[in-house]
Amino acid sequence: MEYDNSMAFLNRLLRQPSTSPESISHLQNMKKEMTTEINLIKKIEAEWSSLKRTPPDTDIFGPPPILPPRGHQKPIVRRPPPDKSSTAKVEDSKPKTTVPKNPGSRSYAKPWLPAPPPPSLDTRRDFLQHVYGESCDGPDADLIQMIERDCVEAETRVRWDDIAGLEQVKELLQEAVTLPLLIPNYFRGIRRPWKGVLLYGPPGTGKTLLARAVATECTCTFFNVSASTMASKYRGESEKLVRLLFEMARFYAPTVIFFDEIDALGSKRGESTEHESSRRVKAEMLVQMDGLVQEGAKSVTVLAATNRPWDLDEALRRRLEKRIYIPLPEKAGREQIFDINMKELRLGSDVDIKELVNLTDKYSGADLTNVCREAAMMGLRRRVREARTRGVSPLEVGVAGIEEEPVTQQDFLEAVSNVQKSVGNEDIQKFVAWTKEFGST
Repeated sequence: MEYDNSMAFLNRLLRQPSTSPESISHLQNMKKEMTTEINLIKKIEAEWSSLKRTPPDTDIFGPPPILPPRGHQKPIVRRPPPDKSSTAKVEDSKPKTTVPKNPGSRSYAKPWLPAPPPPSLDTRRDFLQHVYGESCDGPDADLIQMIERDCVEAETRVRWDDIAGLEQVKELLQEAVTLPLLIPNYFRGIRRPWKGVLLYGPPGTGKTLLARAVATECTCTFFNVSASTMASKYRGESEKLVRLLFEMARFYAPTVIFFDEIDALGSKRGESTEHESSRRVKAEMLVQMDGLVQEGAKSVTVLAATNRPWDLDEALRRRLEKRIYIPLPEKAGREQIFDINMKELRLGSDVDIKELVNLTDKYSGADLTNVCREAAMMGLRRRVREARTRGVSPLEVGVAGIEEEPVTQQDFLEAVSNVQKSVGNEDIQKFVAWTKEFGST
């Protein structure tokens, strides 16, 4: 109807004698385009009418798929093993082919070898097939994808040599995590490895670096979990994330699950500020940690780090059986930290590391790194000050030759005076008192 009215209006304008030749040409083009569009619409309507007359039994689209409701969990069906006697003849008739074993699966049956490398990030399909059978999709596929994206670290490049000092702590971690993977036959019965290891101490002492070094040396799957990873706006989804995390860890064992700042997830229950969802997440975490299996290549170890161990829940503290105190670096450790941070700097002949070590007592590793960074910037600051005294813009100074200037002892002394220690004496006393009461090294 609208098209007919528009065509009638155009014909009326074309018949008027007052219409200019330019307007007539423009109106004729419009009429031609509208005619083409009308023919196309009529063709579409004819095709649609023919589809409506098609019988229901020849519907080309088919019925819509029936999807399970959100939150529905399909139970895992444990199929019994096949009868070997009935399938022996069939297997003999088939050509034998050598199939390499998946190093990340549970069929890795060579416990005397080093632990297998971590699986690639494209492991979601294998885990979904394990949970849902032949189907590679399910109601929790998006949650599994989120855990894999946020938690799984495919490669960690921190070695023991990259961490200065803490020799006793390294030995304890090797005994608790590394050796049970290398010699699982020894760690059985009463010698079973620890299910949970807690690293606590002042900030900046290298707790996260130690966890990454453990994952590198063990060459196992490393899950790096934080409080934001386990948070969800949907009711009941946070505890489901915890359950799926531990199920994935068991499936891709040997695995290390690292909870950074564990006090944000496992604080004391019963506090006035505790939310209901936070309590459910803690309960699910405690249940899952109780169900961990420590059997050689199938082992799952929970590694946690915190700066506030006194805020942890008592039940969680009990499950973190090995509690290791990471103190501030001693003299030998501070000297190693200076050596590591000075590798990339051109030092002057007057630099005395022992004097710097004596001046930085009770400095953490992060504080010492800041001292070296501050000293490395002194050359550029001198160049900028000289340019301002000459009345030249700092942008016109240029960087040519700045890297060739050596970092002197005076630069380090000035950096030490600018960077103060970040850990107070009262904080150290609190850690020492907690270690005497609850430490387990």
